[in-house]
Amino acid sequence: MHHMKIKGRGEKGFTMIEVLVALLILAIGLLGVVGVQALAMKSTTNSNVRSQVNLLAYDMVERIRANVPGVQAGAYDNITASKTLPGCGTSCTPTQMAAIDSNEWFSNLNSTLPGFTSASVKYASGVATITINWSERDLGNDAVNQSYKLDARILQ
Repeated sequence: MHHMKIKGRGEKGFTMIEVLVALLILAIGLLGVVGVQALAMKSTTNSNVRSQVNLLAYDMVERIRANVPGVQAGAYDNITASKTLPGCGTSCTPTQMAAIDSNEWFSNLNSTLPGFTSASVKYASGVATITINWSERDLGNDAVNQSYKLDARILQ
């Protein structure tokens, strides 16, 4: 057998330019992954906050339903801020119980919702309207105002 020698230069590996192009493509891909991860984290946080808002709104609805005499006395007609706790101990009137409900509810809102701004409870004609406002992070903005409104029939 006869071996032929090939004249010229054979390829012996990657050139520096090929390595740099591969690194550039890898870096762009990793930046994309980081961006998607950041968006997923924001979406997960927002979803958790919205679930908490929903639970807290229904918490107030159940407090109202548990205190029908307080509803009939007008104690839930317009709650917009935390009231001071009455010192009634274990023998609270329905109106005092409504004040305790309001205080506990606003305390829960403040401690549970990181961007909580305001809330209100309005009762009229057998329907309680619960409104909760907060701010949350969005795609390009870190302070987007959100609002949740729940209408619940309390008395027939």
